[in-house]
Amino acid sequence: MTDRREKDRSPFAALVLGWILPGAGHAYAGRWGKAILFFSLITALMVAGLVIGGGTNILPNRLWYAAQVCAGGPALALTPISQHLAGPDDSNVDWADPRHEMGTLYTAVAGFLNLLVMMDAYTRIAYPHRLGQQPQEEDA
Repeated sequence: MTDRREKDRSPFAALVLGWILPGAGHAYAGRWGKAILFFSLITALMVAGLVIGGGTNILPNRLWYAAQVCAGGPALALTPISQHLAGPDDSNVDWADPRHEMGTLYTAVAGFLNLLVMMDAYTRIAYPHRLGQQPQEEDA
């Protein structure tokens, strides 16, 4: 049986918190182990992608940024670093370097993974009865 606090949690809040910080939606839902795991993995994947790509692959004026920004806070924190390293008008970016593309792919995958993690946190709060939990009985 679930407690009253879990019933009062907002699925939308879990979704937003999960975007701000990967895993925060699961922490909000009381699943701390998953929260730490997801935060560690998604943030490490973002940082690894930035390092592999030479630090110049998280740029808001590129199409891949739509996927990267799904990682939320880590992507927003790393964007100014990438812009600084790319230089004015992206003059320091080696577009032909395969490591740049690989780093871009890593960061985009981190964003897509966080999108799945956010949806998981949302559905765990919004539909607890579909996950094998018994719906809470109303007090008489």
